[in-house]
Amino acid sequence: MNQPSPQKSAEIPAFAVFLLAMLALLWGLNWPVMKLSLAEYPPFVFRAVAGISAGLGLFAMAKANGRTLRVPRAEWKGLVIVSLLNMSVWNIAVLYGVDLMESGRAAILAYTMPLWATLTGAWLVKEPLRARSVLALGLGLVGMGLLFFGDDRAVSGDPLGPVLVVLAAMSWGMGTAAVKYFRFSMSVTVLTGWQQMLGALPVAVIALAWDYQNMPDAVTLVPTLGLIYNMTITGIFCYWAYFSVVNMLPVVVSTVGTLMVPVVGVITDAMIFGTIPGPVDYAALTAVVSAVFLVMTRRTRLPAES
Repeated sequence: MNQPSPQKSAEIPAFAVFLLAMLALLWGLNWPVMKLSLAEYPPFVFRAVAGISAGLGLFAMAKANGRTLRVPRAEWKGLVIVSLLNMSVWNIAVLYGVDLMESGRAAILAYTMPLWATLTGAWLVKEPLRARSVLALGLGLVGMGLLFFGDDRAVSGDPLGPVLVVLAAMSWGMGTAAVKYFRFSMSVTVLTGWQQMLGALPVAVIALAWDYQNMPDAVTLVPTLGLIYNMTITGIFCYWAYFSVVNMLPVVVSTVGTLMVPVVGVITDAMIFGTIPGPVDYAALTAVVSAVFLVMTRRTRLPAES
């Protein structure tokens, strides 16, 4: 009878910490950038162009490194599932949600994703929930509750915006756990490229059939630069970095570690749009930073060397 592999404690790899720091900066900046782009680009058109371009870019990177783009037959089902969850549902719900609320607040709500990822991971891939992780998730829920019900801006705004963003967070969280569950044999670059391409296909169909008609006669420079940012920095580097971290760390660590993204999102939103964070925003950010501290200072469990 096979015995389970012994476990040893290890610090979170320095490269994973570096990637999480880059994600905080670049994904955080993307929230106000998206809002600027959506002032002129219809959401489905924006997402389809960014997703397909990012997918092609990732495929080019993989081929340049000698990787095959072939997907094993047995992995197609899982690939379609994670592509729809991580790309299609996530991106469209976020794009419509952020258009209905402040981008900084949308970023904080979207990063309740670790809650849904951890709960799904505990059920799907049987990752244990330790007290430290549960406390971190609880702090994340506190932040979400504050932004939903904490002040007049929350209760007087359009409730559809926050609902869509939380739906997006749930989809992304479940998709992250599903990536762990399906144990893909492809490299991270190839897997991310296929997710971008497959996730963008249904979006592109809707864009061509309907949303393309809403394109303005001319678009200006700033929204177009935002689209280019999503085609390259967000669509290629950030997603590659995120799934690299997911591959290196347990679900709860890799996802809660991204909670610094909304901190940057709130700051850049204030700088670009002139929004002034209130006490509720600062309280929510404090909860988020505390959650990050709890998971990033814990010791993770890695298989022992044979």
